[in-house]
Amino acid sequence: MHTGSATLNNLIDNRTPTFKSPVSRREFLKNAAKVVALVSNLSLLASCKAATTSAVSPNKESTSSTLPALQALTVNNADNIRLLKTLEIPGFSQGGLSQGSVAFSPDGKLLSGACYQNKLPVWDVPGGRLLFLLDSSKSPLVAVAFRWDGKMLAAGGFSDSIQLYDPATGKRVGTVGPLPFPAWELSFPSLKGSQGNVDRLASANFANGYSYHSDAGSGMTLWNTTSGGLLWDYKGDGATSRVLSVDYAADGKTIAYGTFDSALVVEAETGSLLHALPIPNHVGDLAFSPDGQWLAAGSDDNVIRLWQAGQFQLQFELKGHSNYVNGVTFSPGGSLLVSGSHDQRIGVWDVKSGQLLAWLQGHKSAVLRVAVNPAGTLIASISWDGTVRLWGVAA
Repeated sequence: MHTGSATLNNLIDNRTPTFKSPVSRREFLKNAAKVVALVSNLSLLASCKAATTSAVSPNKESTSSTLPALQALTVNNADNIRLLKTLEIPGFSQGGLSQGSVAFSPDGKLLSGACYQNKLPVWDVPGGRLLFLLDSSKSPLVAVAFRWDGKMLAAGGFSDSIQLYDPATGKRVGTVGPLPFPAWELSFPSLKGSQGNVDRLASANFANGYSYHSDAGSGMTLWNTTSGGLLWDYKGDGATSRVLSVDYAADGKTIAYGTFDSALVVEAETGSLLHALPIPNHVGDLAFSPDGQWLAAGSDDNVIRLWQAGQFQLQFELKGHSNYVNGVTFSPGGSLLVSGSHDQRIGVWDVKSGQLLAWLQGHKSAVLRVAVNPAGTLIASISWDGTVRLWGVAA
């Protein structure tokens, strides 16, 4: 599974050998090792080629070391969004799985991204400076999230625990676990949604042959970051060991999880299932709008689906991407939806009408996740090309 959305049955952007029948963990790891070696060789060749050729991008990047004054992104100026800055991910390695995560701090001053590299970067957004390289586990990282107060950064991936850091100092302040499977995505409740429960952290965990303890549980879990312990583990569906995405609703009362064939909306306090929304393919990412009115899901059939939250009636199927939709996020006001895809493009959509407003191009490989800063002036995209790119409209 791509798991950002390419399937592991089609490792590495659907261009590697397909496993037609179930394989043992040992066989999978042996095949994965061959794939990783192949990717490393291809990456080296690509780097050599890049040194002698120049990429053409329709969105010319600003040469300034600091970001300019920015306009809030709206339906009316979306067509003017341009590439402002490119941040190289330190120690980036593609590995065998195209999965990643990118997140702004609640004040918009910090940015972090995970894309299979072993150390976690934290950047200063206005200046683009690398502030920290957090010492995380020796296993690949694919998930990051800031807590609503900005005082905690959670990082997860291919280890049996989630690491917790103080973004102000870069020091580790705790761990959460043990996890049943690798953490594929993480979500804290918002300030409004925390309802006094500041220590909640939801995780989407993806099995696919990985199990860290005998009582593996499901891929849908809620944790207490103070104690590091499990609050609940959803067991309503045997297929939920394959969970790719998670997001807290703005009011903190519900959590949505994306699986191989559905979006499941559960009660945050108990984990009880409230709604099951069938989707005919893997749900690479999903997101609630900040105003609580919408739920969006991007999937491996190249489609973005929009439901009105509450009764969860399907309103739109947004089509335009030509490959897996790996990332979806809303602008703070909820008027814009931003998407990232394996087709290397970022889409900007009008939520009210469902119309495409702009394509943002410049990445050289799959776009794995997207984020919009709290001020609604910047889009961040993380890609399998080893970069995080910042997009906006100069004032």
